[in-house]
Formats: sequence, C-alpha cells, structure tokens
Amino acid sequence: MTPYREQDAVWVNTTERPGYLRIHGENSLFSQVNPAIMATRATSFHYELQTKVEVHPDHYSETAGTGLYYDSNNWMYVHLTHSESEGTVLKLLQAKLGKRIEFVKNNISVPEDKVELKIIYNSGIAGIFYRFELDRDWQVLAENIDVLYLSDEGVNGEPGEIGGFTGLFNFIGSVDSHQHDSFADFNYYAVKNY
Repeated sequence: MTPYREQDAVWVNTTERPGYLRIHGENSLFSQVNPAIMATRATSFHYELQTKVEVHPDHYSETAGTGLYYDSNNWMYVHLTHSESEGTVLKLLQAKLGKRIEFVKNNISVPEDKVELKIIYNSGIAGIFYRFELDRDWQVLAENIDVLYLSDEGVNGEPGEIGGFTGLFNFIGSVDSHQHDSFADFNYYAVKNY
C-alpha cells in the first residue's frame, strides 16, 4: 500500500515549481469525493484572506482560486477560469444549500493568467477584491455578500443538510472537471485575524 504522504504528492506539491504550491485540478467543489483544496479553519469572526494564483485554463470547467467552504453544498469560490470570448476571466460562484449561484455581472478579464485575491470576512458578510500587480490598489469584485449561511446554524434543519460537523474553512484550490490535466500555482496564502 502506498503511504499517505506519497498519495498527496500526486495532486499537490512544492517540487514541480519551487517557491509555489501547485495544486492539480480535481473534482467540482460540489463533489464529496476528491475536491483539490487546501483549507484552514476560520478562527475569528473578522479576518482577511489573501493569495496569489496563476493558472492557464483552456476549458470552462478548469478553475483555480480561493474561497470559503462549509461543505460540498455550501461554499463561496472566487476563481480564474476560461471564457471562449475573453480568455482567462475572474468569476465568483456560490453554493447555498446545494443551489448554484453565479455572479454573472462580476466577470473580469485577467491578463497573464494570474491575479492576487483578497477576501475580507466580517461576521458573515464577505467582500472580494483583486489586483494584477503588487503596487496597484485593490479593486472591488463584489461587496456585502451574505455568507452567514456558511455556519452550523446556517445549514441546520435544512433538508439534506446535517450541519454542526465541520465549521467554516478558508481554502485555495483547483478544479478540473474536464480532463483532470490542469493545475494552478499559488505564490502565497495568508490569513490575518482582526
């Protein structure tokens, strides 16, 4: 039997591109089997999450980014993906009690297939920001997004939802529901509690 540590190296590693965390795309965040995410538990009601991601998608089902995760039916995901008309774009997607919510008016073209992302979480309300260069100001992708449902209280009592199991996580990840041949490189990942 292969040791667990060697199995992990198949989908995530720091050796293929030294100085970066490479995450190979796996199943959709809706999947309960093999989503390719690296997650840390949220430990405050007020915090900021930042990362820088580079990905070269060639199909709309290849994505990479960051977000908030409760379980496979409840999450928020800001990510880069492929658009036939615009190339690489930044998008926002939510799952709420298993329902897909896409923010179609918030799509941003991404030059050079890389972007810095920031999520500010404040007692169940999220703001999402991006920038293409370190010396530029943060730009607003979306503000005042209600993510209070990403909690034990938010899913308890709903049909098909268990609640009270995981708590809220912050994550970086990569999805490839197409051919499972894409990957994303993350330059850094940081969470700052207030």
